[in-house]
Amino acid sequence: MSTTARIKKLVKSAIPKGKPFKIAWEPTGLGKSQILRVITPAWKSLPRSQRIMKLQQALDDQLKPQERAHIFRVSVLTDAEWNRLHEALPNGR
Repeated sequence: MSTTARIKKLVKSAIPKGKPFKIAWEPTGLGKSQILRVITPAWKSLPRSQRIMKLQQALDDQLKPQERAHIFRVSVLTDAEWNRLHEALPNGR
């Protein structure tokens, strides 16, 4: 199973059952590292830092060190937060 498929499976298992999610990878410009962005309405009542911590713990427990090495950081956003970020980025990146 590829690293991307494993990450998708781990994200799906970490998010409460029945909540949708999307994964967006963004390059950092630092080697092959990327930002893993998960867009989901799950945990929207929690502060962003707690959402990130929940997902980070699920990934850290299951990914091999070489798989984690390519993830610069994890971001968990709601649709509204994603849209605001997307509008603020140059060229709507």
